Amino acid sequence: MVVVLPGDVIPQPGASASDLKLGPGVLITPGNDKETSLTAIRGGDLGHVETAARGKAKKESATLHGWWVDGESRRYVPVADDLVIGQVTNRGVESYSVTLFSAHSASLPVLAFEGATRRNRPNLEVGGLVYARVVSAEPWAEPEISCIDAVTGKAEGMGELKSDENGTTMLWPVSLGLAHALNRPKHSLLSQVAAHFPFEAAIGLNGLVWVRTATPQHAIALGAILRAADAVRGAEAMDEERAPADEASTLAQRASTRGELSAEEIAALIPQ
Repeated sequence: MVVVLPGDVIPQPGASASDLKLGPGVLITPGNDKETSLTAIRGGDLGHVETAARGKAKKESATLHGWWVDGESRRYVPVADDLVIGQVTNRGVESYSVTLFSAHSASLPVLAFEGATRRNRPNLEVGGLVYARVVSAEPWAEPEISCIDAVTGKAEGMGELKSDENGTTMLWPVSLGLAHALNRPKHSLLSQVAAHFPFEAAIGLNGLVWVRTATPQHAIALGAILRAADAVRGAEAMDEERAPADEASTLAQRASTRGELSAEEIAALIPQ
């Protein structure tokens, strides 16, 4: 396990800036013209994955290097392209103020919804919940969020999280680590729960999970399952003899097992 502290330099020999995909906790080291290197801006475990580059502009042999720092932070720091759940705190003429339950509020333009126009704009009430994507998150400016996918131009499931008179909606807080794990396509927790009863869910990387179920009992059961899953950490153990680069790559494998529960554990938390 490679542990870094704020200010630690992560050398990247032979990797250009265009071949890097940076996650939370790392930035390109400024003023370094000799070689591309990264600097950790928070403490935690250093993660590294390699994937084949996509697009015609890339060579067939090109490889993208993904780097991030996985720490047990309790406060969410907005990162561009994160999917988050926010609550409307103020209504303006051109935008809404939305709290992401972090250090600062975010701005949500009234036109940042699918099909929104000057005459046909959404009518969000103070206290309402939205599922949105972080567009920009600069340290010196207020974060901006949007309910439109940057690639398709569609909502893609984002927008106002509405309650249903015929169902029950709840918002459950989880750790930031579990929120990231639940967003992995191969994570099986929610799919296993869906085998017992139907529900809708939106996972915010700011540590919130919104659920809508047919009965209050199922919504409460989901909360109990999330609490139990939050106590499960990655099963991959640290190997002191493993090379630092290989150890950083295994962080993705450890994170993928976080929050996994067995079918028996899930069934025990669901009322019969």
